[in-house]
Amino acid sequence: MVRLVAGAVLGAVVWFFAITALGFLVRIAWPEIAAVKQLTDLTLPMLFTRLSVSALGSIAGGLAAALAAGERFRASLGAGVLLLAGFVPYHFTIWNNFPVWYHLTFLVSLPLLSVVGGRLAPLKTAP
Repeated sequence: MVRLVAGAVLGAVVWFFAITALGFLVRIAWPEIAAVKQLTDLTLPMLFTRLSVSALGSIAGGLAAALAAGERFRASLGAGVLLLAGFVPYHFTIWNNFPVWYHLTFLVSLPLLSVVGGRLAPLKTAP
């Protein structure tokens, strides 16, 4: 159980590191997105880019959770649920700033793509 919880927490931490690194690269490659001062000024391509960065982070986090816990489903789902629990309250505060589809895509993708990432972990085989 300790490995499962530790894996889930590690998966959420990996998500944050991944989106930070990917976000940095996006801002270097796309100066217009770096110049945006308020999130409400994001264009449709910028919103899709942010969702893509989060998607890659969720997959990486799910994979890390599964590898750390030694099992592919529960730890990766746990990482996604931890992220979801943290972001639902925040998204309610910014609900009117973005289209509903953006919020729903982001929130649903956290646990879903974390599980996808967990499925990428190799299966343990008994000796």
